[in-house]
Amino acid sequence: MGGLLAVSAGLVLLVTPLAAGPLRAQGSDPVRALSTLAPEVMFVRATGSWSSGERSGTTRIVLLRSGSPDGAQRLFVQWLNRPEDAAGRPAVAATEEIPEIFDWRIGVGDYRVEPDANGARIVLDGRIIGTDRNRRYLLSIGPPGEVSFSALR
Repeated sequence: MGGLLAVSAGLVLLVTPLAAGPLRAQGSDPVRALSTLAPEVMFVRATGSWSSGERSGTTRIVLLRSGSPDGAQRLFVQWLNRPEDAAGRPAVAATEEIPEIFDWRIGVGDYRVEPDANGARIVLDGRIIGTDRNRRYLLSIGPPGEVSFSALR
């Protein structure tokens, strides 16, 4: 039994550096990155890609708790620039809030992302806080600054 424990400990010591290798190769510490994520962030979701002239990158939506007593949320669209080289990190090119989520007191439930050539369409299923009325909304994202939001039903 003691020999098995020693062999197991040896395997753990041999395997651990190999498992940590890819994390070091990426140049970032995922635990550190997660620890810097604000507690108000409910979810972050990649939604598609964009291009405008010489610039291009990806888009994402970020849903935050607002801190409001009624549980209202805030939704943001972010456009990220493509890194200049393989070792670079994407930088935020623009951020725009979708104010209707907070103003109309929409609690985002489910969503479906439909990427297209230069942006995305996101169908959001929401609930009006206070009335519990279900509604469906459409968020259209294009290049930086081009965004629209509307109720579908």
